[in-house]
Amino acid sequence: MKNSISDFALYGGEKVFSTFRTTTNMVPPDREVFFNYAKKAFENRQFTNNGENVKELERQLAVFHEVKHCIAVSNGFRAFMLAVKALALPHKTEVVIPSLAYRSSGYMIEWTGFIPHFCDVEAQTRTVSAQTVEKCINKNTAALAIPHPMVTLCDIDEIVALAKKHGLPLIFDSVEAVGASYKGKMIGGFGDAETFSMHASKLINSAEGGYITTNNDELADLLRKMRAFGFVAKDTVDCLGLNTKLNELHSAMGLAGLSWIERQISENKAMHLAYQEHFKDIAGLEIVPYAENEKRNWKTCLVKINSEWPFTRDLTLEILNAENINAREYYNPPLHFIYSRDRSVYADLPNTEKVCQEYFLLPFGYSMSVDDTKMIADVLKAMLRFKNELLAKG
Repeated sequence: MKNSISDFALYGGEKVFSTFRTTTNMVPPDREVFFNYAKKAFENRQFTNNGENVKELERQLAVFHEVKHCIAVSNGFRAFMLAVKALALPHKTEVVIPSLAYRSSGYMIEWTGFIPHFCDVEAQTRTVSAQTVEKCINKNTAALAIPHPMVTLCDIDEIVALAKKHGLPLIFDSVEAVGASYKGKMIGGFGDAETFSMHASKLINSAEGGYITTNNDELADLLRKMRAFGFVAKDTVDCLGLNTKLNELHSAMGLAGLSWIERQISENKAMHLAYQEHFKDIAGLEIVPYAENEKRNWKTCLVKINSEWPFTRDLTLEILNAENINAREYYNPPLHFIYSRDRSVYADLPNTEKVCQEYFLLPFGYSMSVDDTKMIADVLKAMLRFKNELLAKG
């Protein structure tokens, strides 16, 4: 309970939580399931180079995403890189991507030899639209790399239509959309390819890993060669490649995580709905809801700040963080703030600069319980009770 300003941890009071409540899943898979898969690697005496676990993980992920092909790789960064490198038009220089995106997205494009061309988003949806993307398409455009933001999906149909209109390859960065559906069809089979991460913080946790999904047979064959040095036969290389294979033990971890993904989603939803309930009477803060008419992963708690909230986003986070509530900024700073003009292309991006200040993330996932959501809401309610004193402190 916060009965005075001195009860806030930032000003000397006791922390609400003794350990950090984080914003990422960090769900450890079932140990027995993991060990059973890992045992196969020891029995087969094969720990890498497309063993049984990798093949089984790819098979299960293809079924999960309702696609023909899944290509597992060492991490999500490499999944995105390979997809862009394989698909981007030759003799072009730019890949269009929103500035409001994962912090290393621009670097991933640079690694493939292209320049990021940052586009704006729509203020209400936080997603790109055909209009914001098309403004950036020019004679230098090699591909479109479109991420789904947290909680929401972009309008896939209009982006697909735009790519076809201009004859451009389309890669969806679907890390945040894993487990979601669009018009009844699972994310994974849209555009030319979709990329995913299996980092320890993600819904499907292989400790470290990633994958690409596609329905294009030729692309799938190329990606499988590219992830393994470009080999097509013993001592024979016929394409640009690198060593980015997923190994058998990480695949075992991914299989264990995939085995209880529905349970994770169910628990996530319960926690998210609890947050929504506790935030109903907090003026100025709104939990961004997931669409309930489609499948969703419910893996993130995103909060929108409106004009009724008396505190800045930064002061809000400072007070929460002091309580071991590891609330975080939302895609801030935007990518065009950290890129120089000689390494990127962009015009004015007013919506991006507005949106990155209006949202923040609250703790979610394995470090949290449903009861913790009320304790976090109570801290924010106490901030309103003592707003004058807190604002005076600054």
